[in-house]
Amino acid sequence: MWMIWWPAFILPVLMVLLGLLGRGIPGFHYHSFSGPMDEERQQFADRQLRQLLWQVGLAFAALAFMVMSSVRLLPANVQQWLLYGAVALELLGAVLLMLPIERALKEYFDDEETEDKGDRA
Repeated sequence: MWMIWWPAFILPVLMVLLGLLGRGIPGFHYHSFSGPMDEERQQFADRQLRQLLWQVGLAFAALAFMVMSSVRLLPANVQQWLLYGAVALELLGAVLLMLPIERALKEYFDDEETEDKGDRA
């Protein structure tokens, strides 16, 4: 069973390691859709990215383990197809991590700008 399912744990392990050790890796920063960000936004986005990476990595590892243990009695070729699906969903989930970070950036910094404009009026 482990011989078939070990690839499902590569991405989650990398995500957890990057989330926990990302601060010490030079050049490991979040790159926004809207281009370069000022220092405060970049630090906020990097913090969000590291937090999401280790949390979602642990969730993906737990889900892969649950699927692996649930289908252990199925034939090997069926397990391989399920593995392909699990890895594809992990990759999709890793790419979609950008959406909550962008939403958090917009919510946090747009609220600050709105409060600043309200203070000036």
